[in-house]
Amino acid sequence: MFIKQIKYVFILTLCFMAIQAISVFGSQTPSQVANFSIAEGFDTTKDYEATFDSTRVVSGTAAKGTNINISVYDPNVVVGGSYSKISNYDLVVGQSGIFRQTIGLKLGKNYVVASSAGSDVSYHTTINRKEGQIQSDLDGIIVLPGQKYALKK
Repeated sequence: MFIKQIKYVFILTLCFMAIQAISVFGSQTPSQVANFSIAEGFDTTKDYEATFDSTRVVSGTAAKGTNINISVYDPNVVVGGSYSKISNYDLVVGQSGIFRQTIGLKLGKNYVVASSAGSDVSYHTTINRKEGQIQSDLDGIIVLPGQKYALKK
């Protein structure tokens, strides 16, 4: 009889623990779990970088269900006191907690802002997309000892 009572208490304890765990995880909202970060796409420690690429992949982590917004602005065009928006990307983080978005870059300066709804955290940088001809010219330069430069033919 005593063993049967211990079994019931043990089963009730397990059920209570399972229900408690589900209610704790189910009650958290993405804004309560503020783990939004950028892992790839731009260096969050730099304010400026240059590229020849027409696109950039921005990825990072956040809690499941978090709304992520990535906006690209033209810092050379100001409308109503704000940079002119070129493009906007809205994402919802899935089960894995990882997000990834390819963004388009115009020639010249692109001011990129990634933010999370319900969080004070945002990341931003200016990415200056250079013309491909510059890259071709740089690839064709060979520096020899005693010369400034020579073009490859």
